[in-house]
Amino acid sequence: MWVLQRAREYDSDSGTPIPTVFDRLAVAGAEFRFGQLHLIASAPGVGKSVLALTLAVWAGVPALYFSADSDAATQYARAASIVTGDPVVMVMDALKRKETSKYDAALNRTRHVRFVFDSSPSLNDLNDHVMAYAWAFGRFPRLVVVDNVSNVFNELEGFAGLEDTMDWLHQLARKTSACVVGLHHVTGDYESGDTVVPLSGLRGKISKLPVLILTLNRAFGAVQDVLNIAVVKNRAGQAAANGTLSIPIAMNLARMWMETKVAPHLLKAA
Repeated sequence: MWVLQRAREYDSDSGTPIPTVFDRLAVAGAEFRFGQLHLIASAPGVGKSVLALTLAVWAGVPALYFSADSDAATQYARAASIVTGDPVVMVMDALKRKETSKYDAALNRTRHVRFVFDSSPSLNDLNDHVMAYAWAFGRFPRLVVVDNVSNVFNELEGFAGLEDTMDWLHQLARKTSACVVGLHHVTGDYESGDTVVPLSGLRGKISKLPVLILTLNRAFGAVQDVLNIAVVKNRAGQAAANGTLSIPIAMNLARMWMETKVAPHLLKAA
């Protein structure tokens, strides 16, 4: 048993934000924190995987990314595009021609992110990989991304299985002090991707345990596309379950670019 002051000293990182990647989210009080579970949800193709990968790349903390929804070539192309600013199609063409030396060198910037590409890992598989990471590096990852939580195999069916998976991820965050980010789908009413998604739009209604839930939709501007990020749950700040607290960030998915605190010239430095 602990008094709160000593408990805080023992787990000093828990609840503190990871290095800021998206300034607009930080200003709004919607930050990703160590020791806590977070959820990002959207329709397919809106950009939740790119958002999560951008977070993992630019936060710069040791990360473990469970990429159940995307294969190695896809993530290679996305990450190379993120760090170089080259269009994804250019990276994919280089992969086809087996002329990847430029991108191999550029991706040295992402060596703090380790990937697992099991398409349907079980909770035991997740645990084994986390423990293997700790064995290999002498500490737990500081950031864990699960893309997507619905791809995690669970012996329980339907909503019960999703709820059990979220409970396990919640415990993972607590026990390792990692910032855990799960990606998730939305209900059919919001599958178009251009409509703001409220908290009730989450598939399976798995909103109980995450401290921060963001939903995404795309808007098309006259100059550039915009990713609309709705803060629908936030235990550390303001939120609006109906999706009206929205934060727009500029993006260009052709280049895997999203508006961050990273200086623009760094995107071309590789």
